[in-house]
Parts: sequence; structure tokens; C-alpha cells
Amino acid sequence: MRMIIINLQLVETYYQLKQLMEAMNLNLDRMLAYHCAPTLFGLKPANLIAHDAIHKHYSDEAFDMAKEALKIRDVHMARLCSCDQKELTLVYNKTVLEKHLQSPEIWGYLLVHGYPMYGTFDEVITHLKKRIIESGGFPHEVGVFLGYPLEDVMGFIKNKGQNCKFCGYWKVYGDEAQARKLFDAYSSARDEMVMRVTAGHSLTEILKAA
Repeated sequence: MRMIIINLQLVETYYQLKQLMEAMNLNLDRMLAYHCAPTLFGLKPANLIAHDAIHKHYSDEAFDMAKEALKIRDVHMARLCSCDQKELTLVYNKTVLEKHLQSPEIWGYLLVHGYPMYGTFDEVITHLKKRIIESGGFPHEVGVFLGYPLEDVMGFIKNKGQNCKFCGYWKVYGDEAQARKLFDAYSSARDEMVMRVTAGHSLTEILKAA
């Protein structure tokens, strides 16, 4: 009888751990859906997420599985920096981001900040990591990687973050009408993906169906 009770306790513990793992995975999916939906749907070159390195609401295994699942849509995850408490990860659509960075004006701006003129894409990402670590924060060109118009990045620098026309996913100094259209599209993508995840669909299922 004692053996049966012990076995039942082990079974109960196993299912409790299983439910916990599933909940952690769902929390990761929700985090990615909320913060990265525009990138996952190919509307935006990249999103940046800062997440807790200690009290994680997801497992390392779930994170690795998510990285593999996102490759379905050519979306990749690059850890830009990590400290004792926080990790900073760039979630990017490689095709969209490469095309975005190839704009002559954007690439010229990056060259001024030391990015390798004939470097590979991976070398460009490596230089971005270096710039973030050396600055101890967010160098202004991060906005370029996230798809912010160069006019808005330069406007932010010139005005020291003040006097913008409109503030949404970033501070707008240029084409307000176009920015509002983009912001609406990003919000719609976010709301749709969060709704699907909340309904019980995994990111893999959502991306395969998109």
C-alpha cells in the first residue's frame, strides 16, 4: 500500500511539473506575441525584448524551442547583452532587416558609427552587440535596426527626445500620417497574435497558418 501511495505521489508531481512547464511555455509565447508580433508577421524588421534573467516565467528549453520555431518565418533571436538580472534579445526577420539596412542613407549612417563597410550580416549584428555593451545602454542606431525611419532617429537626436509630432511605437518627427498607419498595423498584428495565443494556440501553429 505504501508503494502505491508513493507511486501516486510521483505521478501527481509529474503532472504538476508538466502543467507548470506548459504554463511557462505559454508565458513565453505570450511575451513574444505581445512584443514581437509585427516582426513575426513580417511587418517590421525587428523588435527588442528585455527579459528577466533570474525569475523567468519560461524554461530555457522553451526559449530554445521558440528560437527554432521562429525560423519558419525567417525570424531569428540574437542575445545582445546579458547581466545578472536582465537579458536583451533582438528578434529580427533576417530578410526584412537585411533589405532595410541596405538603404544607402541608412547604411551610410551606420558606417559613420563604425559598422563594417563590407561586413557580413552576422558581423553587423556583432558590431551592434559591441556598441550596446560599450555604451551601457541604447546607442541611437538601435532605432534603425528596429525599423524606425532615419528621419525620426535624427529628429530624436537633434531634439533630444523633445518636440515630436506624435509618440507611438517611437517618437515621430517626420511623416506622421505614414507612422500612424504603421502603428495601427503593428497594433492589429499584436492584438491578433495575443488573442490566438490566449485561445491556446502555440506560436508554431500560428506561424505555420500565417
